[in-house]
Amino acid sequence: MSLPAANAAERVGEVVRTSVQVTGQSGALSKGDAIFRDERIRSNASGTGAFVFEDGTKLALGPNSTIVIDEYVYRGGAKVEKLAVGATKGTLRWISGKSESSAYRITTPSGTLGVRGTAFDIYVAPDGLTAVTLLTGAAEFCTRQRCEQLTRRCQFLIARPDGSITRPRGIVRDIGIRTRGDDAFPFLSGKAGVPRGFKSTSSCAGLTRAATTGSGGSVTDPQQPSAAPRPAPTPPPSRSPNNPDSPNNGPRQ
Repeated sequence: MSLPAANAAERVGEVVRTSVQVTGQSGALSKGDAIFRDERIRSNASGTGAFVFEDGTKLALGPNSTIVIDEYVYRGGAKVEKLAVGATKGTLRWISGKSESSAYRITTPSGTLGVRGTAFDIYVAPDGLTAVTLLTGAAEFCTRQRCEQLTRRCQFLIARPDGSITRPRGIVRDIGIRTRGDDAFPFLSGKAGVPRGFKSTSSCAGLTRAATTGSGGSVTDPQQPSAAPRPAPTPPPSRSPNNPDSPNNGPRQ
């Protein structure tokens, strides 16, 4: 059972689920434990965690991940005035709650993500490189050089600590970094599970194997181009009846 640390006494939410091991300031976390402002939460190599904040915001933590609840200002009722989370390492999924979008901020070593009624996945590499994939809504990622907008489902971008940032494009398995897209975003690819209320409402065809609507209920991603049709095999040449090893399309003259 996690207990509030002296400098993290303000409760901001609670644990919905943990797997293997997820720890807070005072030890291992389990379902029903409170989480607190300024608390640092970590998962081990196979650990995952799911948390809900007081305003209904949901956050899932992937394996080998670390987050810090940097700021929390309660507004009253079911809303907060400010909720800021620092994503230090690994993977997280964010689903906004009932507060105004301006209340939310996620910081990474490469920049800051602002949200607008949004669900998205974030990956932070050990060197601080940050990749973001949009699931619903819209988001803006700002480095010290410029900002980029994510406005379409399954768009992603990559930002680096030097301030560089890519233009948004459709998510694929090979995202151009040392980590594959399906490993960087394990919740989206299905390599890590989340509770029912934390699941994405759709899949991204460039990342998941189940990419078309069928009995399984997965959804085609309209942002991804369709695969080119497979060319029909070239038929073998006909053989001359007088010489079966010699190609000939007609009778010998």
